[in-house]
Amino acid sequence: KLWTYTSKDGKTIPIPAGFAPTEIEGETSTEDGFVIIDAEGNEFVWIPCTKDAYVGATFESNSESDSESNSDWSKYQNDYIGKTWIDGEEKVGDKTVKEIKSKSIEDNGGFYVARYEAGIPENAPFYASKDGDTYQLNNGKNTVENGTVKYKPVSKKGYPAWNFINQTNAKIVSENMYKNNTTVNSYLIDSHAWNYICKNILESKDKGKMNITNSSTWGNYYDNETTKYENLEVLYAVPEYNNGWTKLADGEVSGANSKYHKGLIPEGTAPRNKGNKYLELSTGASEDFKRYNIYDMAGNMWEWTTETGHKADNISTKYATRRGGGFVSNGSNVPVVYADGFNDVVNCDVGIGFRVILYAK
Repeated sequence: KLWTYTSKDGKTIPIPAGFAPTEIEGETSTEDGFVIIDAEGNEFVWIPCTKDAYVGATFESNSESDSESNSDWSKYQNDYIGKTWIDGEEKVGDKTVKEIKSKSIEDNGGFYVARYEAGIPENAPFYASKDGDTYQLNNGKNTVENGTVKYKPVSKKGYPAWNFINQTNAKIVSENMYKNNTTVNSYLIDSHAWNYICKNILESKDKGKMNITNSSTWGNYYDNETTKYENLEVLYAVPEYNNGWTKLADGEVSGANSKYHKGLIPEGTAPRNKGNKYLELSTGASEDFKRYNIYDMAGNMWEWTTETGHKADNISTKYATRRGGGFVSNGSNVPVVYADGFNDVVNCDVGIGFRVILYAK
């Protein structure tokens, strides 16, 4: 059963079976971001939210407390307008996923978001943890076939981000993460949750200091001039774009394998030095990339959401939305609020990953 816990600031929070509060200083309050952890080390952050605020958090109008400067997100989208978008209409039993999520928020006062981008599990053949490990630039990470799930994502610090997985399969593995838990449902993050977190958590909880329409100072983008990348001792890869192809550290091109590196990032490698300006990092690589105890919503990986749709004149192609920009993006123009709707649901890419959310049953 769900059990309840009183946070440091006196809020009652539902805790799913198999989870416990981290009880680490700075992670025990809803003002700072309340963090829970499961027996395998996966971490999630509680997002206090009302049902109406969640349902109302659309891309066009999404805030309980809009700031005048950031109220218009219309310029932060690519091929998003002009499509018919559907989200959460598939059924589980006699209810749609949208209804399940809304009822959970109504009953429990919020939901959980993965603290980290989805990481690659250690039992996957494409997992890497040390210098010289194989970095796959192919669809070998797209591991769902005929609905069968081979591996579950993790939400842990220091793991290689799970890229090269399409939106369809990202949904499947996200739902499988806690499929057998009797108190919580896991899903791929949806745009309502993403929008609500952007406006009412990342921005307002930072007392107005957070700029969600220019994330270049706090996300892993190639124009980040603030983060001291050379001080990071992490797992990383060094891609470069060359005439539309991705070329990694060893000079091999997209479709081949290259290598990860682990250790201090060498001077001249970091994006801000404009040398090898694209640098993919492991999950939670820098404290600069953390807001409200959530890492990497801005940059590192673009992240799939559950939203799908089609153009009126092309219903045969199904599109999916990705959010937040990636390590190959400019955070000044492609910030955390950005929505890109020009992606086929079966597209796999070096710069697209995903994130899991939890709704208590």
